[in-house]
Amino acid sequence: MAQLEAQDRERQAKDAILSKIPAFPPIVLRALDLLSKDGTPFPELARLIESDATLSAQVLRMANSALFALTSPVETVQHGLVVLGVSRLHSLVLTVAATNYMRGAFRTEALTKCWRHMLASAVIGRELARASSQEPDRAYTLGLIHDIGRLGLLVGYPDAYQGILTEAGRDAVSLLDLEKLRFGMDHCEAGRMLMSQWGLPQAILIATGRHHDPPQGGPFDMLHVVYFACRFADALGYSVVAPLQPAVFEELAAMLPDGARSRFAADADTLRQTVGSSIGEEESAPPAHPVQTAPRRDVASATPPGGEMEQADAAGPGSSPEPLGDPERGLASMAQEIVRDFLIVALTVAIFITIVLGLKYLG
Repeated sequence: MAQLEAQDRERQAKDAILSKIPAFPPIVLRALDLLSKDGTPFPELARLIESDATLSAQVLRMANSALFALTSPVETVQHGLVVLGVSRLHSLVLTVAATNYMRGAFRTEALTKCWRHMLASAVIGRELARASSQEPDRAYTLGLIHDIGRLGLLVGYPDAYQGILTEAGRDAVSLLDLEKLRFGMDHCEAGRMLMSQWGLPQAILIATGRHHDPPQGGPFDMLHVVYFACRFADALGYSVVAPLQPAVFEELAAMLPDGARSRFAADADTLRQTVGSSIGEEESAPPAHPVQTAPRRDVASATPPGGEMEQADAAGPGSSPEPLGDPERGLASMAQEIVRDFLIVALTVAIFITIVLGLKYLG
């Protein structure tokens, strides 16, 4: 009986903490619910998005971008939804929703670090998904949203959360432990509970609640992708606070399955440049924390530097991720994919900047 009462008090305390964290707007939750259904009802989704000026504008903006190079302009939201497709709409809607959170913690250093970590994890997750033959857009979405619990705590309790970030960085103590002491839960549990309250899909609950859990074997699935994306982001310097045990790029790469490792980034510098250019980071801007790499040496499990073409050569005959066919056509296809990916991320960042500026000057 006493144990049940203690558990009830603990639950009530957590509910009280979460009650101060703003939810996603109802329209966003409804849009995500429709997007999660088999055979997404685009007419119903279009009517919903048309009721929100921000979402409508961003859908039309992306659909009419050079990314798709359509011969005629997209003039209706429903046409724009069909052009973008379900995966990109997931990322777009979640980006818009996440930026609405910025109001509660605007201009704080902690917010900047948190957002950069989430963006870096999204970009790295997309690259890992490609390397492991999984869905890149889905990985990008989960990477973008995996730390929503941290973002929620930061927005709901900006001063308190900034304080524990300062303490964790100064005293080299576990941020997760400090979160539990201050809020009765860490940001993983907070994220899982928030996603459950808001009725978001199970995949998002798993990513937000278990992205710090080391993989326990089994097939390399989307949770593995999110876990490694988060760890790689920390190793590249995109951590919210300096980790107690900094991850080393080469050690993380050695933990990937052979096929994924051979197709992934050649080295830390290559991946760091990919992330930096994708999130619009200036060349001269250093990461929040030093990039963690092993001393220069030959590592059997590491991929030699030089990009995808050299990786394929080094891997030997028959080990290329996919047949390229004619070399000129293969190079052209790779170039088109690089341009497409850059435009997707550039548009996402542009949308984020537009909404944040709107919140700042119009709010």
